Amino acid sequence: MQSLTMFFRKYLTPEERADVLMVSMEAMTSANRKDAFAASKMLKMILKYSMPEIGKVPEIIQYIYHNVNNITETTAQGTIEKILYLLAQTYTDEVILTLFKMEDQSQRVVHKPWEILASFPKGYEVIMEFLMQKLTPYQKSKGQETSHGMEISPLIATRAIQELLLEPSRRMEIHTFFSSLFMALLFRISFLVLEGDTDIQDEQHITGWVDPVSCSIEALKTLMLSTGYGDHVSYVQKLGGWELLSSPERHYEGVTLLARTMVIKNCWHNSPIFSFIISMLQDLNYTNHLTAFVFMTELLRCPGVAAIADEATLRILANWFQHEEPTTVKLLLRMVVIFAKHGNMVRQLRVLQPYVLNCCYSLDSDIVTETFAALKCLTQLLSWRQNASFFVQLSFTLGPFFEEESEHLRLMAFETYRALLAKVKRRVLVFPLKHQVLNLIVPLVLHLEDVNVSVAQICRPALCHTAVILGWSRLKVIFAEKDVWTILRALLKQKANKAPWFLKQCVAFFKSPQAPIRQTAVRFAGQIIQTLDRREVGDIEDVYAALRSMQEDPDPMVSCLATQTLYILEAKEKQLANTPTSCFCSRRP
Repeated sequence: MQSLTMFFRKYLTPEERADVLMVSMEAMTSANRKDAFAASKMLKMILKYSMPEIGKVPEIIQYIYHNVNNITETTAQGTIEKILYLLAQTYTDEVILTLFKMEDQSQRVVHKPWEILASFPKGYEVIMEFLMQKLTPYQKSKGQETSHGMEISPLIATRAIQELLLEPSRRMEIHTFFSSLFMALLFRISFLVLEGDTDIQDEQHITGWVDPVSCSIEALKTLMLSTGYGDHVSYVQKLGGWELLSSPERHYEGVTLLARTMVIKNCWHNSPIFSFIISMLQDLNYTNHLTAFVFMTELLRCPGVAAIADEATLRILANWFQHEEPTTVKLLLRMVVIFAKHGNMVRQLRVLQPYVLNCCYSLDSDIVTETFAALKCLTQLLSWRQNASFFVQLSFTLGPFFEEESEHLRLMAFETYRALLAKVKRRVLVFPLKHQVLNLIVPLVLHLEDVNVSVAQICRPALCHTAVILGWSRLKVIFAEKDVWTILRALLKQKANKAPWFLKQCVAFFKSPQAPIRQTAVRFAGQIIQTLDRREVGDIEDVYAALRSMQEDPDPMVSCLATQTLYILEAKEKQLANTPTSCFCSRRP
């Protein structure tokens, strides 16, 4: 028998080996039990070691398909199963394609071959892994070579996965690859819905047309049902999630709903799925990254999932902030807010906060808007004690956006600054934050004249917060109740030593896109100039230049005020020039 085995493996061609297998299988199906037993014993010896190259694989599979139910002898059954299993491991494409060809052409469906393939635990996992790789045409299958030009398409792979999932004998093994298979099927659905099916179906292997999207969704449902998530499937169905998944216009809503269901129903696989997604996103060119981010954003609402976001995960997320696609960046910003809502994600937030601030300067207006929405939430959610450095950086970031032409964006900038001021206590007001708070007082006053009423309404409480943290009790009352001019006069009177600083802030607003603010800035500059001493007047050449340019302002009121202020400045210089130096007294502290 050993000589026969050696002869089979060493001297026969692949086609001749196939003939031996066919003849032996025919003997096993004969009525003569001795012939069946002898043939079974011979094949058992031949197959004891690894399978040599075999030809005519489709013919062998066809014979097994048609005769598997006719073999009743126990040993012969085991041998047939071993042949199918070994062929499936080595020639997976040919085996799967032939099985579907036989099913599509046959009037009756024979489930026995799928049952046999599912009956070998290790083989089941190997075949499933192979099929998962086939779901993504742009990824090459590892360690698998096809012969005779036969290769299964993603659609056939999906059908094969569903057939194997329907076999109840391997329910426990499904849990080991649930996460990867779940996401592979979801990625496949996204690809089909958003980009269309580019697979060319070979009519030699598929005689009936099957809708790839429906097939993939059914496979995903089967996977969930096979692992005990029937309630999840029903919940998604109740909310119309499966229909959303198949809609090109609302596909990502379906992805969101599916992920939200996993969180609401407390799916045990949430954390493994998150880890799998992160491993995929290490590749910044990953094709299915949008689906991955949409799904992952919802998963992070689960505290257990957010807790496993380690340093490596944060580095991967930080790298994706460099992505130019607005949708991706907006999803990342939402993730940061979700981290903040959990309340115990300080470490994660510190890593991502600089990237959030950097998004303020994006060239994409949608990203900037989303960033300010995120910053507003972060300011409300985070504590000063654990995020002081971030809040200081934020205060410097917000200033330039007070002059943003977009009313919505300008409003969010002021809302965020007001929320920031509400968190600051006088005892923590040190440089550089104190410098910035002082630097933004005049902008807050001037924007009481903002054309956006909502902005003006926010500036008054922001001024009151400023007065509290600076210890300006008398000014707080004025800030809360008085008009703009009363506030500016009181500010200049009580803080006369800061007049040059206030003047510098006014000049910056000469370029404001809002005429009422330019008017107020020029008038306040004129008031400040009248209080300056000889040394201070000598240091305002830039003010001269700014006022001259303002004489050409398109708003007649502004240009008129600029001309008047220049007269005031010239008169002030003449007054100081005619006054003996010894007569000057130093400014009050």
